[in-house]
Amino acid sequence: MSPTKITGVDATETLPLSLNHEFVDAFDHGSDDGPFGFRYHVVDAWRVTGGPIDVAALRDALQDVVKRHEALRTRIVGAAGKRHQEISPPGPVSVEIRDFPETPEASRAARAEALRREVEKETMGADETPALRAVLGRFDDQDAVLALMIHHIVSDGMSMEVVIRDLANRYAARTGHTVPDLPKAPQYREFSDWQLTGAGAGTETAREYWRRKLDGALFTALPTDIPRSANLPESTAAHRFLIPNEVISNIDQMARKYRTTRFMALVAMYQLLVHRLTGATDVVIATFTPGRGGQLFEDTVGPIFNFLPLRTDIAGCTSFGELLGRTRRTCLEAFSHEIPTLHIFGQAPELMRPAASDTAAAAVFQALPDQKQYVEAPGDLRYSRIPRMMGPQSQKSSVPDGALWTLIREPSGDASGCLDYKRNLFREETIVSMAANFEEIARKFSSSPDASLGLT
Repeated sequence: MSPTKITGVDATETLPLSLNHEFVDAFDHGSDDGPFGFRYHVVDAWRVTGGPIDVAALRDALQDVVKRHEALRTRIVGAAGKRHQEISPPGPVSVEIRDFPETPEASRAARAEALRREVEKETMGADETPALRAVLGRFDDQDAVLALMIHHIVSDGMSMEVVIRDLANRYAARTGHTVPDLPKAPQYREFSDWQLTGAGAGTETAREYWRRKLDGALFTALPTDIPRSANLPESTAAHRFLIPNEVISNIDQMARKYRTTRFMALVAMYQLLVHRLTGATDVVIATFTPGRGGQLFEDTVGPIFNFLPLRTDIAGCTSFGELLGRTRRTCLEAFSHEIPTLHIFGQAPELMRPAASDTAAAAVFQALPDQKQYVEAPGDLRYSRIPRMMGPQSQKSSVPDGALWTLIREPSGDASGCLDYKRNLFREETIVSMAANFEEIARKFSSSPDASLGLT
């Protein structure tokens, strides 16, 4: 990568797209719901209590964060195939104030989640800078909701954790509190360089692993209800479901017995679901990893996620325990040989072909670690993560294609599941059935791992 020479943070420069930008570019169909469209964004929200919020200080603190992380002042410009990054000087961040009508305490959690959903319906262009917006909903002087939106082409879920931590720090400093120094924040361009060279690009041993592992492999795409050739307008919806605490506890107990992790157990369950939906026994699914090089880029804002294929031959498995053992081996090998997605595709150029067919689409499965519920913030304010509520959502932040499964264990012990899906490819009843089928698999085999899988 050869960046344009600049002087200081007040100049504009251009950079080529990163490997991650190029990866999502493969899913771009030019629609508003695509990765360079108006609905491809990350939204998160926090309940902020402990005192009135100084709006001027909040705006200044947001601008501090934009200055600190150049990804937040990066635009993606140009036509398909000719796009590049354009990094701008720091500019003011939009802060919209919405004062709620008088709301009883018992109803405030639902109103806070409703605000997040309202923000998710809004649009943001990939050429907008700063690529960060804030909406502040106020119940009263002591209780508010802060929702942040960042375009997904310059950010990811883990980046939101960095942004809210840094914002809380800078807000406290702007309001006269003594704050600890923030850790050094490598810029996204440094991550991009790391992906292309040295350890980040992987070794020949890793590339050889993927050549062998994916030899003859094709991604196990899910059959869609509506063909792509119908050319329906793209949009993304979400179905939310719950896996009860007792099922998750059984999964954890089973994982310990088989020397695996909760993630591996859930992946094994998902692979069984994919088999039921497609009949495949050579199952190739995918997950997203943080892709941050361990601790190298944990304080970096940018689209750093890595799409990692997982191939498991499940033929002949007589029990879930046996399937779990094979899944454990698949995951350990894949994670120990992880390299950037496009480098993996270079070893298996036909891998994703089925996901581009007229009647099938890719789905990605991720089970996230338990999330922090509070931001460790100096000063008077307390930032609490707003949990997702159950129920369908007809319009939300887009997924590039197909569907995205996300499971997160909540403080209650239950796991909240979210299945984002393209409405132009899947009908709601199909998605609801998939989630129910997955929950049935989780409930059955977490308590009876020796039960027959009934593979056909």
